[in-house]
Amino acid sequence: MTTVYEAYQRDSLLAMPREQLLLKIYDALLRRIEEARRAVEHGEPGRAGLAIGKSLDIMAALRDSLDAKTGAECVPKLDQLYRTVCQWLVEANMTQSPRLLESSRKVIGTLKEGWDGAILSAR
Repeated sequence: MTTVYEAYQRDSLLAMPREQLLLKIYDALLRRIEEARRAVEHGEPGRAGLAIGKSLDIMAALRDSLDAKTGAECVPKLDQLYRTVCQWLVEANMTQSPRLLESSRKVIGTLKEGWDGAILSAR
């Protein structure tokens, strides 16, 4: 059963401009990757696996949202970056590598910074 608060959160997200929603998605992804890194460093592979699984779900949603029909040059490049990060996340889960998680965080953080700047300059 959905609580009033959960319904409010869902409705707030649905009413949000697309660019703001994208930034929230990147923020959630960065939080999950950081959660996984901390779990790996604390020797908690189960918790790391859950956080990496959530990260992979977010990455899948980002890849699904890419629209190649737009003809934008960035679409294939973003898709390749997303696939690379997904590979790193899977390998990080198998090897419990904080280095791969940090590399993933850096790539996603750089992408988010780019979107932050693009959205700011579009205003």
